[in-house]
Amino acid sequence: MSSTAKILEALKKKDKLTPKEISQLTGLNYNTVRGALNRLLKKGQVKRVERGVYTLSK
Repeated sequence: MSSTAKILEALKKKDKLTPKEISQLTGLNYNTVRGALNRLLKKGQVKRVERGVYTLSK
């Protein structure tokens, strides 16, 4: 499973998560999570609901 898929799966289970929480849930490196979240933001698959908190785009 790719890092992107793991992040999306974590966000499906819990509505709002920080990169640190995603890192802890998935076992991925914190910097890997941040990079993947930025890519997902640009693609429109996730959105930032407040500073440092992400959720899936509806």
